[in-house]
Amino acid sequence: MTKKNTPKYVYEDRGYFRFIRRSRGQAVMMKEEFGTPEFWDHYNRLLKGREPTPIKRNFEALILSYFESDGYKKLKPRTKADYRKYIEHIRKIWGNKDPQKVETKHVYELHRANADRWRQANYLVQVMVVLMNHARLVGFLKKEHGNPAKGIPLFKQEGDGWEPWPEDVRAEFEAKATPRARLVYELCIGTGQRIGDVLKMRWDHITDGVYDVTQGKTDKPLLLPLTERLEKYLGGVKKTGLTIVTSGKHGGPASYRTVADEMRKVKASMEHPDASKYVTHGLRKNATIELYQAGCTDEMVKAVTGHSSTEMLKKYGGQVRQLEFARRAQAKRNAVEQNKNRT
Repeated sequence: MTKKNTPKYVYEDRGYFRFIRRSRGQAVMMKEEFGTPEFWDHYNRLLKGREPTPIKRNFEALILSYFESDGYKKLKPRTKADYRKYIEHIRKIWGNKDPQKVETKHVYELHRANADRWRQANYLVQVMVVLMNHARLVGFLKKEHGNPAKGIPLFKQEGDGWEPWPEDVRAEFEAKATPRARLVYELCIGTGQRIGDVLKMRWDHITDGVYDVTQGKTDKPLLLPLTERLEKYLGGVKKTGLTIVTSGKHGGPASYRTVADEMRKVKASMEHPDASKYVTHGLRKNATIELYQAGCTDEMVKAVTGHSSTEMLKKYGGQVRQLEFARRAQAKRNAVEQNKNRT
């Protein structure tokens, strides 16, 4: 340690500064940049024998720290809102708890306590993984402790997720839908995109029949040729604003809530007994299935829907995907057998 041009009791030590006052038993690392107001404020408190009050290590402090982190600030607005909702639940039950005292069994119990809402229970665990990763970054959790939220077995959703709309439901919806509900329906079926991206779709995003979209959830850019059906339908839609789906006579963008309520009302008016159980996101599954039925490969389907993994395609394509691949495989076998017979 060296003592060059530093104030009393302050020593330079391998690029840092230490306040050492042996008569009081003080030896404190000073991480502030030398000469800054923060440095002198810390120095003056140490002269008086007072070290800055350490941050209390609990979930309340951890959550505040996470909200200030780059990891949180880079999230999409919708994801931020979701995280805040689940983090608030964690804060209410564990706000004063030391993260270092949370074990895997505690996270498992939290997950099981919300078993009646499997999707929310799984999201809670996923948010806990993120929070505990941040706890390690800021020193609230020691490296050797690992992440207690990792490895929790998540609840499996029943069935294959969102159900595609059956033909009879689609036919009745098309007959009874309001103009805006029908427009949203056609855009979802025709593009295979999520409802959030459909509502942001603008007229100037379409050039020569190609839709230029950057998916909101994944930031994935796509150039998507419109189907003939969708292009024909849009030809009869009056342009009243920048977005294709508008809020009304003033032509502003339509909100998700407004459109979701309108879609629900249409389904509630239908005679089909199960109409209400089919959600708008299920139309993305319809589009995926239609692509497979048309003979598309996984890569071709991904090029339209923007799915990033084959696992998600298996979920959306279901047995239709398997059946179409099996048909093509057996057709190749038949062709080989026919060639054998000719020779």
